[in-house]
Amino acid sequence: MDGTPARAQRRTTVRPELPRIRRPTTVKEQVYRTLRDQLTSGRAAPNERVIESEVTKQLGVSRTPVREALTRLAGEGFLVATHYGYRVPDVSVDDILNLSEIRLLLEPAAARQAAERATKAKLDEMKRIVALEKAAHAAGDVNAFLRAHHHYRSTWLGCARNPLLIEALARTLHSLSLVRLRTMNDSELRIFIIGSHESLLAALAARNPERAARVQAEIIEKFKELLLTRIVADQPGAIGRVSRPAS
Repeated sequence: MDGTPARAQRRTTVRPELPRIRRPTTVKEQVYRTLRDQLTSGRAAPNERVIESEVTKQLGVSRTPVREALTRLAGEGFLVATHYGYRVPDVSVDDILNLSEIRLLLEPAAARQAAERATKAKLDEMKRIVALEKAAHAAGDVNAFLRAHHHYRSTWLGCARNPLLIEALARTLHSLSLVRLRTMNDSELRIFIIGSHESLLAALAARNPERAARVQAEIIEKFKELLLTRIVADQPGAIGRVSRPAS
């Protein structure tokens, strides 16, 4: 015996880490992703009908995964349920004006609160998400950009202190999803969104509530202008409805 405790003499067995097993993608998930990619890529025209039986035939699968995928997509705002099935949603001038009005009432207040309460961990997370947005944009991956965009929004809004304010903003999510569907395939708008996220992040990091509120209000106004420009280009008859009379 050399006097070394028996516990110290025991050899430690180093076990190699096993690779994680990746679950195979189900048919239901494949159908969902295929349809979602079709919708977010801009290949489906606004108001185009989506009929379950036709989708089933084209994909060569049973009706159950198609029905479940369509229901899920409608719940996420990518489709609109109708009496004959579903249709691809469209965004009107009134939709943009109404949504922008609500956002201007609520989001500057949320940004002001977020500037007061955002932790370093939250700010670092937002910085990481912006990097993901940039990578998705560079790759032309609209779905990855949508995921990152949603994550950024939920992260900064989660820094607000008023739960009723957060709840009210959550009610705008469906309308905002329709706008995202219509716009995220637009490279110029994605660039604008990345820049706006960097501007808001800088204001939050500076712990400047008034600057954060002002930046978010400016972002909403500019985003509204960009959207209206595109809608008028697509719908010439909408030009007379772009401006609302002052109350």
